[in-house]
Amino acid sequence: MPPPQRTASDHYHFYEYDYLASAPWTLSPAVVTRNNMRFYSMQQDLQGLAAYGATRGVPGIHTYRAGATVPDDVGVNRDMTVLAFGGGLGMPAAIITGGIHAREWVAPAIAYLIAEYLVVNYTAAPVGRYQTAIRDLVDNRRLYFVPMLNPNGNSYTVNDGAANSRYWRKNRDTLPTTQAGWLAALQNGVPPTPNPPFANVAPNGTNVRYETPLYKRPLPPNAGNSSFTIEPAAVFGVDLNRNATTRYSGYNIFIRKRPADNTDPTSESYFGPSRASALETRNIQGTIDHIRNIVNVNVDTIIDYHSYAQQILYPTEAYDRDFVNASYKSLGRILQALIATSLSWSWSYQYGLGTPVSQIGYDAVGTLADRCATQANARAFVIELDPSGDLGLAGFALPENKIMGVFEKNIRAALALIAAAGQTSQATARRVRYHSINSAAEQEFMDWNVFGRGNQLPL
Repeated sequence: MPPPQRTASDHYHFYEYDYLASAPWTLSPAVVTRNNMRFYSMQQDLQGLAAYGATRGVPGIHTYRAGATVPDDVGVNRDMTVLAFGGGLGMPAAIITGGIHAREWVAPAIAYLIAEYLVVNYTAAPVGRYQTAIRDLVDNRRLYFVPMLNPNGNSYTVNDGAANSRYWRKNRDTLPTTQAGWLAALQNGVPPTPNPPFANVAPNGTNVRYETPLYKRPLPPNAGNSSFTIEPAAVFGVDLNRNATTRYSGYNIFIRKRPADNTDPTSESYFGPSRASALETRNIQGTIDHIRNIVNVNVDTIIDYHSYAQQILYPTEAYDRDFVNASYKSLGRILQALIATSLSWSWSYQYGLGTPVSQIGYDAVGTLADRCATQANARAFVIELDPSGDLGLAGFALPENKIMGVFEKNIRAALALIAAAGQTSQATARRVRYHSINSAAEQEFMDWNVFGRGNQLPL
């Protein structure tokens, strides 16, 4: 596969590839600069990409708004925008998402660039193996991209002048400040089942009391008539990647140890007052359910991009409940083998593969990936992008000129995941060793006859 590098700039919004004739189109101007990085409207760029794709004959390309309602005012361009294209109804589907955590700036860029890569390189009249491969991939799969799952949180990290805003993780929900407000929040979930420590709040709220002026951390109840002492004024945000509707969300204490900070509304990983209490969560869950049940497309493979750690993660609950079968694990090993295998830095860039607890030391439940794996029976992965190691908050501050390098390292794995949608064959049973490339495993996948006429993947 030719290296997907820009010809004249490190800036990831320069839209001309070095192996493609000039293909410019109108994109949004930069709207703000922070930390010496330029930022653009994801919504407008996705719409521009869709308009350009239509001129190239990309089948069914269009954008639409995720869910029934937007997370914020339409006028500020914070819709959760979906870009869809590819084969018609009945084709297996792949979904690529990013940006569920506000501070992880590189994740939305990578999700967007994968969509751009496919659109820019698509032609209805291919010449040669490479163009035929891209055409076959797009024509035989239904593709959905949602690069910005947390638009309000992301906007806060970019536009707010507060010193600590850059590293904000959650959405920007204002948590209730009254007893009635909490009771309403508890009923907004899907289903309306409160998470602990509010699981035994009385219907009339009589066992919830407020104290001022300090916020008191709500502790799990010891008895059915426990009082909950809370003062959540000026407390913001729900971790959208702990808020999905899954069996483990809310942390069934008999199944999995409940991390204490996730019950604390002041924690950056607070899972919310109830399952799917956040509008953003309901929007993306509703979008995926609509794709499955109304559009009637089988959602088979999913990547949710995050940063940072250089890891490929199976969802915790899916792994525990044996959804991660041999085909699922095989695809994980293929993704690991294909990341950066042909690039000069491959020996120092090998993603770890496993569950969150085995790779990063803690469980993550109530995640979007778990929702997709356990509810849609999809092979869903979380990919933690650059950099590696434990760099603290500094690890989220990936320079703008590194974005294309991260994309180059990950594009092959993304293409493989898209191609694998609808395929249950086990590409390899070999385990890829850390800091090494299993060439046999890679070759076996490259020879995988996905489209019926030999190796068509541009890997």
